Amino acid sequence: MTEPIPILQVLVSTRVGGGPQHVLTVARGLRARGWRSIVAGPADGPLFARLGEAGVETAAVRTDRLAPGALLRLVRLIHRHRVRLVHSHGKGAGLHGRLAARLTGVPAVHTLHGIHYERYPAPARAAYLALERRLAAWTRVVVNVSRAQEREGLALRLFTAGQSRVILNGVDVARLTAAALDRTEARAALGLDPASTVVGCAARFDEVKRLNLLVEAVAAVPALTLALIGSGAEESRLRQLAAARGVAGRVRFAGERPEAARLFAAFDVFGAPSRKEGLPLGMVEAMALGLPVVASDIP
Repeated sequence: MTEPIPILQVLVSTRVGGGPQHVLTVARGLRARGWRSIVAGPADGPLFARLGEAGVETAAVRTDRLAPGALLRLVRLIHRHRVRLVHSHGKGAGLHGRLAARLTGVPAVHTLHGIHYERYPAPARAAYLALERRLAAWTRVVVNVSRAQEREGLALRLFTAGQSRVILNGVDVARLTAAALDRTEARAALGLDPASTVVGCAARFDEVKRLNLLVEAVAAVPALTLALIGSGAEESRLRQLAAARGVAGRVRFAGERPEAARLFAAFDVFGAPSRKEGLPLGMVEAMALGLPVVASDIP
C-alpha cells in the first residue's frame, strides 16, 4: 500500500479567522483524499486544537515572528517527515516556509490571503514588496483567492502570470448547514434581543475591515443592533466609538467564536465594509447560508 504523500502547511496564526479556517478546511480535504497534512504554526488559538481533533498532525512553531529557531524547526520537520511540498499561508509563514523549502530543496506553494502593505511606512513598504518578489523566485505556485488580487499582484510584480493560480475561497455548504443554529438559538448564544434587527459581521478587528462604518450605521439608524464576532487591535477604538456615539447598548462585542458561521442565523444582514480584501471567508459563508450581504464596492 502506498504511503500518503506528506505536505507541510505553514500558517501564521491559529486564532479564529479566515486564514486559519481555510487551512483547516484544506487539511481536512487533503486527508479525506489520502494525503498527509502536517500543519505548523503558533499554538495561539483554538484552531490549533481543532486541527488535532480533525486528525491533522500539528507542530507548534512561532512563525508569527522573525526567529531563526522557527526556520530550524521547519527544516527539521521537513527532514523528519520526508515532506514533499511546503504550502505557506500569510506573511510570516510565507517567509519561514519558503526559506525552509529552499534550504531543503522541496517545492513551495504560497497562498496570498490578501495583499496588505499600504499602511506601512515607505521604507517598510518597499522592503516588504522586495522581499515578496525574492520569495516568489523560490515559489513554484502562488495561489490567489480572487482575480482582483491576482491583477494587483501582477501589477506589483509579486509573481509572474505563469506562477499564479486563482482558487476562490470555498466552503463546505453541507457542513455549514448541518452545524448552523436556528435563529432563536443563535440569538440566545450571542445575547441578542429576539425582536431586534441585527447587522452582523465576523472578522478580525483590523483597520482594513472598516468596522467603524458599521458602528456609524447603527448610530444613524436607531432601529439597528450590531453584533461583531471576533477580536483584534481595533477593538478598543471600536468600543470607544460606540460609547461616543451613544450606541454602546446596541453594539454587541461577542468575542472570538470558533465556527462563527453557525451563529449567522442571528443576523438579518451580514455587513462587510472592508477597504480592501482578497476574498473574505465570513462573507462567503454568509452567502452560502442564504444570508443577505451588504459589502463595500472594492475591485
